[in-house]
Amino acid sequence: MTLTRRKLILASTAFGPALWHGPDAAAQDAYPSKPIRLIAPFAAGGTTDLLARMIGAELAKQLGQPVVIENISGASGTIATARLARMPADGYSLGIISGSTLVTGPLTYKDVGYDPLRSLTLIARLAEVTLLLVVRADSPYRSLEDLLAAARAQRQPFIYGTYGVASSGHLAGELLAKRAQVALLPVQYRGGGPLMAAVLGGEVAAVFIPIDTPMPHLRSGAARALATTGRTRHRLLPDVPSIAEVVPGFDSFAVWAGIAAPAGLPAALQQRLAAEARKALAVPEVSERLGALAMDISFGGPEEMARVVASDIALWGPLIKASGIRAE
Repeated sequence: MTLTRRKLILASTAFGPALWHGPDAAAQDAYPSKPIRLIAPFAAGGTTDLLARMIGAELAKQLGQPVVIENISGASGTIATARLARMPADGYSLGIISGSTLVTGPLTYKDVGYDPLRSLTLIARLAEVTLLLVVRADSPYRSLEDLLAAARAQRQPFIYGTYGVASSGHLAGELLAKRAQVALLPVQYRGGGPLMAAVLGGEVAAVFIPIDTPMPHLRSGAARALATTGRTRHRLLPDVPSIAEVVPGFDSFAVWAGIAAPAGLPAALQQRLAAEARKALAVPEVSERLGALAMDISFGGPEEMARVVASDIALWGPLIKASGIRAE
């Protein structure tokens, strides 16, 4: 076990005692006795916001107290996470976390204002979204093999679009370039909508994008998916191969979202909230709505959440450093 992984597992479980004692025991028995705040680290209306609202609504039913969603956007979600880290560790302040807030944000921004290994109590992983490599329907690239062959044949780097510096799409392109040994050059757009418009309009030949954004265009026949970053083929696109099927050594991944609290949350409350999150994900309406958003439920408790973060740091840390990627 690496030092980083040991730190993460300790961070996920050891910020508070296993049981509360004295006056705090009564507080635990009464929890929750007032509304709970759930911070969503991106703007209202996006996939992360919808996930927060679905989970928040179910937690409110289960816990018997309102769960108030607070959207704090900016800096790839790190502004919201920094605010969460400064809140009391009493179970009344929770936040949605992701790879951008715990891994790539701290690795690419100069100072996010928190330590991802020490400033939070990890509670649970909730869901994940696969990325697709997408081209326009009339593109000459019928497969990932076609695209890679074209990239190797041309003298200039092959240009692809993504939705921001250090975004998962940007990193997917950097990883593909390294594993396939081709020159790929990212062009950044502000969000999935403009990115999809760019590939459909012919501004770029291909884009890396979360699966929920291009699905309507794939169904209408306006776009074509060449490959997925997932560990296996996606349930919605069984004929689309994973990149790992084509490029040996490609590290398959998905964009995940989870839930956390400030550091110091007692372990008993951490475990209770993880169980409540798992219960919320099991509600049929929640699973159906997530499925409609092309999100896959991928529950994991505190230790699994720590393992995922450790794995992401091991994957993206060296790649970000070698590529010189910095966010501003």
